[in-house]
Amino acid sequence: MEAIEKIVEQLNQQADLELRQLKEKETARIDQEFQAELTEIKTDHQKRLEKNIQSLENSYKQATNRQQVAQKQMILNQKQAILERVFAEAVIKMEDWSLEDQQKFAHNALNKLQLQGELVFIPGEKSQTLFTEEWLSEQNNILPYHLVLGKTSVGDQAGFILDREGVQYNFLYQSLVREIQQRESFQFAQELFESNS
Repeated sequence: MEAIEKIVEQLNQQADLELRQLKEKETARIDQEFQAELTEIKTDHQKRLEKNIQSLENSYKQATNRQQVAQKQMILNQKQAILERVFAEAVIKMEDWSLEDQQKFAHNALNKLQLQGELVFIPGEKSQTLFTEEWLSEQNNILPYHLVLGKTSVGDQAGFILDREGVQYNFLYQSLVREIQQRESFQFAQELFESNS
């Protein structure tokens, strides 16, 4: 009986050993799977985190760029508004010239024209009291062409227009300043805002 007990004991020991080995093997397998899943979860989490960080960085860059563009546009609009005021003030200053200054300006402008024949002198509404028949007569004594005072004036304008059969030479102050503005605006902006850009 002792031999049977020994065999049973050996079988129990063998079963315990196999059970321990199976338990260790299964524990190792479960631990390995757990570590693999944990690594995969950490890797996936890291990738999502990096993707979110990249997305946030891109959003930040875009927002910064939009803000810079908006700020530049605002500054540009302010500079443009300043230039508009400067040109508008130039027209007002010209309109406020004295009688002598406006007549001198008109005389100089008329003297520079290489024209012949008869032209209609149409004053701006704001200047019609300055350019009289008498003044036109004085100009006609000097000029190589002949001026006739128009029957109408140009509403709410200062300066004058010369008209010969529909061809007009525009010396209205607002038009002259607008022409200078269109031609020289960029140069003025550079000079005015050179140190502030």
